[in-house]
Amino acid sequence: MKKFSIFAGVAASLGLLVGAGSAVADDMYPDRPISVAACYPAGGGVDRNLRMVERVAAKYLGQSMLPQYRTGGSGTVAMQYIKEADPDGYELAICDNGGAIIAPIAQGLDLDADDFTPIAQVSFVPWIMTTRATSPYNSLEDFIEAAKAADGPIAIEISDIATSDHYGWLLLVKLAGLSPEMFKWNPHGGGGPKMRAIIAGEGELLFDDAGEIEGYVKDGTLRPLAVASSARIPQFPDVPTMQELGYDVISGSSVAIYGPPGMPEDKIARLQEAMRQIKADPALLKAFELTLQDPNTFIIDEFEAAWRSDWANAGELLRAALGG
Repeated sequence: MKKFSIFAGVAASLGLLVGAGSAVADDMYPDRPISVAACYPAGGGVDRNLRMVERVAAKYLGQSMLPQYRTGGSGTVAMQYIKEADPDGYELAICDNGGAIIAPIAQGLDLDADDFTPIAQVSFVPWIMTTRATSPYNSLEDFIEAAKAADGPIAIEISDIATSDHYGWLLLVKLAGLSPEMFKWNPHGGGGPKMRAIIAGEGELLFDDAGEIEGYVKDGTLRPLAVASSARIPQFPDVPTMQELGYDVISGSSVAIYGPPGMPEDKIARLQEAMRQIKADPALLKAFELTLQDPNTFIIDEFEAAWRSDWANAGELLRAALGG
């Protein structure tokens, strides 16, 4: 009996040690590099944001972030990959909202907000409602009043049907109490052709970002009317936000980091705490300055709500636009 008690005591002690060892192992996350699947090839905006984060990540995570490129499907290949990945925290993805939300809806894929764990939005570049300087529109309200009074549809230039700029317009139209049928949506197969059409006088209205329109605004070719963000932007401090004008439209191109569904809460918390430190790192802030990005759009705690709201709104508006 005594021998059994001693053996049981030793076994119990070993069990406690094993349990403690497991707890220590969890506390040590991450104990190896983290792979990050980029949804587009190297050299673009998603890759640029990934590189800015991974250059300083090891300082706060204790491990490096290793870029991997899983491209294709307008960004959906990486998102489908991360949906099926092991939720152990060592496989993440980085993608813009075009690949993470818009393309899955447009392609009718079996993906939704619950298929991913939102970690952090790294950056957000808002759409700016822009018109030719010779157009009759001098404000957002001019556009809305003209749409209400028009005998026929008003033409709007978009990159393509069911793209992120098209979604931004649809969101504005909904919140302004208008109907998509009041507009003629002119798809151009990309942002470049869309801009060239406006410059050539073949259209009057588009959504684009500050980097694309700034030179044309300075030379007097284009006129910005309103910004789809929560705050005015440095490039155009006199241009009001749509929120200021009474329309709660936040829309643009965002880049964010996601994990697989079902990630343990402690690992999510560890990653997000590191992201809070990364966003304040001087090297990252300098990189944001050089790339004309707003560091205030690097958000963590607010990101999940924004992510779910975009999925809900985009699903409703884009499926309707696609006839689904």
